[in-house]
Amino acid sequence: MNYRDCLKDVLPYVPGRSEEEIKREYGLDKVVKIASNENPYGPTPAIGKFIGKINYEIYPDNYVTNLRENLAKELDVSQDFLLFGNGSVEIIQMISRVLLDEGDNIITELPSFSSYFSEAKIQNANIKTIRYNNEYNFNLEDMIPLIDKKTKIIYITNPNNPLGTIIESDKLEKFIKKVPSNILIVIDEAYFEFVRDEKYKSAIGLVKDYSNVCVLRTFSKAYGLAALRIGYVVADKKVITELEKVRVPFNTSSISQICAGLALKDKEFMRNSVEKIHDTIDYMYRKLDDMNIEYIKTQANFIMINLNKKSDIGAQELIKRGYIVRGGFPLMDNWVRVSISTYEDMEGFIYALKEVIK
Repeated sequence: MNYRDCLKDVLPYVPGRSEEEIKREYGLDKVVKIASNENPYGPTPAIGKFIGKINYEIYPDNYVTNLRENLAKELDVSQDFLLFGNGSVEIIQMISRVLLDEGDNIITELPSFSSYFSEAKIQNANIKTIRYNNEYNFNLEDMIPLIDKKTKIIYITNPNNPLGTIIESDKLEKFIKKVPSNILIVIDEAYFEFVRDEKYKSAIGLVKDYSNVCVLRTFSKAYGLAALRIGYVVADKKVITELEKVRVPFNTSSISQICAGLALKDKEFMRNSVEKIHDTIDYMYRKLDDMNIEYIKTQANFIMINLNKKSDIGAQELIKRGYIVRGGFPLMDNWVRVSISTYEDMEGFIYALKEVIK
C-alpha cells in the first residue's frame, strides 16, 4: 500500500508500561505507576451508584445535553461555545483537520504535549518551536517572529506538560493581542485545577474577547476519569461550527457523559484530591532538597526530576524497583517526569530514587 509520506516521521503514542507487565518481568509484588499524570484518588464515589443504570442499547446523546448545560453555567459561557471529545486529544485532531493544509505551520513550545506535533505531521504541516529559558519558563514573545502567512495554529500548554510551569495571565493576554486574528490560539489547560500560583488565571474569560482563542480542558486529571476519555474545548461558536464538521458522531459515550456530570457536581471530592496531591508535592520538594537533586517546581500533578544520567537508564532502574516514570522528553535527556501518587507511594519512590542515584 502507498501510505502518506508525511506519516514516516510520525511516531505512535507510547503509553507507560503496565503494572502487570512490570510485575511479571521483575518478579515484583507491587508496582506504582507514576508516569501518566493520573489522579491516584480516582473520581467521586457517586459514580459507582449510577454505572449500572445506563441504557447500553441506545446511542449516546450526540449533543451531550446535560453535561453541556451544567458546564456552560459553571464556566459562564454560551452552550454553543462548547464541544466535547474523546479526551482533549481528539479535539486536537479536529483542530488540525479543519485548519492545516500541506505546507501550513503550527507554533508551540518545546517540550510540550506530543499530540500537537503528531497531528500537525499527519496533516503534512510544518512545526516551529520556542525553547524554555533558565527558569524553565517560556517567553511567548519569542513566537512573534516565527509567525508568517502559513501559520494556522499556536499551541500553548498552561501549565506546561512536562515542565509544570505556567504562563502568567498578563503575559498571555499581552501576547494574544499581538497575534493576527486569523490564527487560532489553543490554550491547553489540562492541569489548571492544580495551579497554586496567584499569577495564573484560566484563559476561558479571554475566549469571549478574542474569537481566535480557544481553551482545552479534560476530566482525565483532577476529576480522575482518565479511563472514560472525555474532554472539551471552549471556543467562539464560529470555531465550534467548523469543528463539528469533522467530529465523529456519538464520539463520547453515555457512561463518560454521565460520569463527567457527576464528577463536575462533586467539587468537594475533586478539591480534596487536589489538596492531598499538593501536600505530597511539598513532601517531594523537601526530600529532593535533602538529596540535593534538581527539580522543577510544579503547578501540575507531576514533577520533573534531573537524574544526572540518561533518562532511559534512570527510568529503567526505577522500573526494576517497581516505579514506572516517564522520560525521553526533547531537550531534557537526563530528566524524568514523575506523577504524584499517594503519600505512601511517593515515600517508596523516594527510597527507590536514593538507590538509583547511588
